[in-house]
Amino acid sequence: MSETGYHIFRPQDAEGLYELIRNELGYTEVTLDEVRSSLEKMLSSDNYFNLIVGTDSKVYGYISTVREVSLEAGEYYRVIGLAVKQEYQGKGFGTALLTLAEANAKVNGAKLITLSSSFKRTKAHQFYEKLGYEKTSYAFKKYL
Repeated sequence: MSETGYHIFRPQDAEGLYELIRNELGYTEVTLDEVRSSLEKMLSSDNYFNLIVGTDSKVYGYISTVREVSLEAGEYYRVIGLAVKQEYQGKGFGTALLTLAEANAKVNGAKLITLSSSFKRTKAHQFYEKLGYEKTSYAFKKYL
């Protein structure tokens, strides 16, 4: 059996990511083909920093960030996905993933990292606040 470790996204991680997105984040409408397509696009761009925690064959958790630029903040990173399987929560994997993403952002010159979290994810809010994140706004979305 492989040891637990961290690695950047690979094409063979698609099924594990798909399970996390559906089961832990609740996005049940997403398909495996959509995850594979998005993963392929992310892997072909230098704007993403994506990590898996798990073994060679199992995904326990992941973080996905994207580098963005705004007029008021300059270059910054936004967490666009973070999930850890329920049975692995509380073991430090989420903290480690977020800490590694923060370190990557800092090394690449960013002074800010942002994220949004659904109103119903109150445990996640507590987790983020414990790690120094503060609530500053509402997030809005509109499907096209």
